Amino acid sequence: MALELVPPLAPAPLAIEVALGPARPEGAVEQIVRRIGEAIGAGILEPGAQLPPEAELAARLEVAPMTLRQALAVLRSAGFIETRRGRGGGSFVRAVTLPRPVAGPSAAALRDLTDWRAAVSGAAAELAAERAPASEREALRLAAAVVESVVDDAAAYRRADARLHVAIAEAAGSRRLVAAETQLQAELGEILALVPGPELARAMSQAGHAPIIEAISSGLPGDARAAAERHAESTHDWVVGLLLGRLG
Repeated sequence: MALELVPPLAPAPLAIEVALGPARPEGAVEQIVRRIGEAIGAGILEPGAQLPPEAELAARLEVAPMTLRQALAVLRSAGFIETRRGRGGGSFVRAVTLPRPVAGPSAAALRDLTDWRAAVSGAAAELAAERAPASEREALRLAAAVVESVVDDAAAYRRADARLHVAIAEAAGSRRLVAAETQLQAELGEILALVPGPELARAMSQAGHAPIIEAISSGLPGDARAAAERHAESTHDWVVGLLLGRLG
């Protein structure tokens, strides 16, 4: 069944089918933001294009309706789509001024940084789950709470977020991991300064910390590593999506 778009495109381009195809279960909100953001940035979804009805789109993406609504809320907060109520309503792509390619990393460099972050942060979380004493596990919970408390302030959020990830490396008891995580957070901070994103996006990103902290507190090394790796991948998707795919 072809997607119904405004203005209509018949037949629907394969690129749209791919952009709105099934998402992975992990990090689905971030994936949807990335895909639709990239599609807007590439001109695949033009201003005025209407997304399929939420029930249909959720089915296409193979996600729960609530997951889709969260992604659409982020896109609305970023000013990329608007939702109209009543007859003829739905979610429509807004006419936005596309950002110039940022004076930062290329798509390949961001991918490389994300892979390195997944390796370092994943190892740090895994070792923290194995080694951290109860006092340090409680300190991590408090650090995560600080991040959550400042989601309304992009600069404060970035500082608290970086501190939390370095604290996880400290809890792992490895000087090399602390050094690597500190360097990673510095590089990541330069990128995130270009795309602070709406407060809602920061709040959802903060939610990715909970599985990491919970796994560390419960002494589950494998779960801690997997959660940290998912969090790194989600950050990658946020950056690409909120920049509409227009990297340097």
